[in-house]
Amino acid sequence: MNVSQALYSSLFLKLLPLLIVSLFLTFLLVKAKMFKLFYLLIGVEVIGTFVMHYSTISMSMMLYEQTKAFSTLSNMFIIVGMYLLIPLLSIILYIILRKRI
Repeated sequence: MNVSQALYSSLFLKLLPLLIVSLFLTFLLVKAKMFKLFYLLIGVEVIGTFVMHYSTISMSMMLYEQTKAFSTLSNMFIIVGMYLLIPLLSIILYIILRKRI
């Protein structure tokens, strides 16, 4: 297993509990029809993930500036995409649940 796969798997294991809690809170907020709190939840998720993991993102950007390697740039996009997975899945669940209610 190479370094990037180990990084992605450990990162996903860190984000998985946050993802589960986020989807559960989204479900509860939609069922309770508290849509304004849902938007607050999405904002907190986006800001929280970037604040908590700012060092990982900035380290990837510094590595790209030093090496100018495409693989480092693609790794940075994958890491940022994994962080944005939490609010995006919450928004998708919100849309699906709103259509059913």
